[in-house]
Amino acid sequence: MSNVKQAMDTYLNGLRNQHAVETQAIGTIQNELPRMEAYPDLHAKMKADHERSVTQAARLDDLLEKHGSKKSLLKEAVTGAVATVAGFTHAGADDEVLKNVLPAIGFKAYEISAYKVLLALADASGAGDDKSVLEQSMKEEQEMGDWLGSNLPNIVHAYLDRKSA
Repeated sequence: MSNVKQAMDTYLNGLRNQHAVETQAIGTIQNELPRMEAYPDLHAKMKADHERSVTQAARLDDLLEKHGSKKSLLKEAVTGAVATVAGFTHAGADDEVLKNVLPAIGFKAYEISAYKVLLALADASGAGDDKSVLEQSMKEEQEMGDWLGSNLPNIVHAYLDRKSA
């Protein structure tokens, strides 16, 4: 198998994996969103992130289709189940908002790294024209990760204010 063919197979698998990750993000955010309403800024950002994840999944669908492939139904089913469990893991916990924001920051770092891998694979597989789509999604993940990180003290203070009220 040629290096370009191997790179393309790996790239397509990476696109399917990232589509499953976006599906997991959509489900997790959807489950957590109602419980974030007490934190208006966080709720608004999470809602926007949900919408972006839906758009990112659609972009990945388009790239897969462009290359004659499609998402993995098995990966979608598994990540959907994981999202359901993850979305309710901290439900009802007194400090749920804090327990959900910390892994969200880590998840954003994972997604950014995954898009960096896809960018390198796009180059190696001859799919360099896909890079602008991947870069857009990576930039969106970076923006949300930066917002979460820089607003973590505000979220902690809002949590403490609610707790003392």
